Amino acid sequence: MHFTTFTTVSVLALASSALAGKAAVKNNCPQDVFLTITRSDQSHTQQKLAANGGYYSEQLSGQGNSYGLTKNSDYYSANTPKLIWGASDSAGVVYYSLNNVDGNPFDGQSVKVTGTQPNCPAANGADGSTKACSDSNDFTLTVC
Repeated sequence: MHFTTFTTVSVLALASSALAGKAAVKNNCPQDVFLTITRSDQSHTQQKLAANGGYYSEQLSGQGNSYGLTKNSDYYSANTPKLIWGASDSAGVVYYSLNNVDGNPFDGQSVKVTGTQPNCPAANGADGSTKACSDSNDFTLTVC
């Protein structure tokens, strides 16, 4: 009986994760940008996204995900302007917003988060308003 329960729970978990969307960041700017990803457990990673098409994608999972973009690698400095895309997946819904911290690194350049389904509201610009859409979408933050 325990094996059946474990198997059923495992299959349901796999099915659930297969339905969850992806989070992607695309750099269309003429210069490299730095992506710093911070998780709810405060672990973080950083990588450079190449100019004119650099791309990063991962499965969107859990709450408290932060995708921070800067034009230099010193993300945690108060002197570094940051664009932050916050995203949380909860009960089949992704909640997301765009914010600037310590200035606007993409002043005069376009920034937007879009989902793959047409009924998903786009976040155009860093106005801090929270949007919500089904987590079966793939979401992309595009700069420039």
